[in-house]
Amino acid sequence: MDCDTGFDDAVALLVIDRASSFELVGISTVVGNTTLERTTANTLAVVERFGIAAPVHAGAAKPLAQEPQTIEELLGGGALGTVGRSFPPPRRRTVDSRDAITALTAALERGPLTILATGPLTNPAIVLNLRPELAASVERFVFMGGSATSGNHTAAAEFNAFADPEALDVVLRAGIPVEMFGLDATRQVPIGPGEESALRRAGTPNAELWADHVGFYLRMLDRRTPRPMALHDPTAAASLAWPELFELADARVEVELHGSRSRGATLCEFRVPTLAQPNARVAVSVQGEEVMRRVLEVLRAS
Repeated sequence: MDCDTGFDDAVALLVIDRASSFELVGISTVVGNTTLERTTANTLAVVERFGIAAPVHAGAAKPLAQEPQTIEELLGGGALGTVGRSFPPPRRRTVDSRDAITALTAALERGPLTILATGPLTNPAIVLNLRPELAASVERFVFMGGSATSGNHTAAAEFNAFADPEALDVVLRAGIPVEMFGLDATRQVPIGPGEESALRRAGTPNAELWADHVGFYLRMLDRRTPRPMALHDPTAAASLAWPELFELADARVEVELHGSRSRGATLCEFRVPTLAQPNARVAVSVQGEEVMRRVLEVLRAS
């Protein structure tokens, strides 16, 4: 899994680690929600707290062709904002001696590999640029990012796509089996005050920790009033854990690299192969209530 760990990446990490159909063999970090140093520290804190055994590898500190676009001021507390409890700093877990590029390259050399990416795609793009033949070892490339309609970071662009559009372009052109879980899918999986309350009722230390982070997430836009929010990264992870809850459609996906107002926008042409050759499968329908119910069970059981 490749991530820029904030709140929803942390949930996605737990979902994929607990998925019985997959073995989590490695975690790589990237600048995105916050700096590389902070995303790596956040990831180490999460894996230590929940006993996730996979090694953590630090990755790219900058996007391919621009300065980092971080959003700590929105996400709070080093991208792990909370209304109370926080993840303790890791005491035992440390970053692996191999960097993310080396580790991902080695894993693909052993192949085949499913990659789940919940941040900007800088790390896999670097590997695919350096070793394009390793594309043959990518069994599935599942990423949270993009949108077939409107954006969230700008009017046109979703944040992960905007944070490194050149990297997304590399992935889309690599000839690998891409599955895109964009805003059109994640907005079908809202988390709200009911889930915060359910976690508080569970009464365990971990459930209460999650409740405090959910509480902040629901109050990002209005500190006084919680409101339902899309559960972005866990939706992509849930597609691997429970694929029967998702419907995907073939599409031609391209990312805008040059527009002064549309940089990072993802253009999804679903009229394939009539008007274009498909290069991805895009999530179009999600059984959102059931996804949320199952994610909540993972959090309560943590």
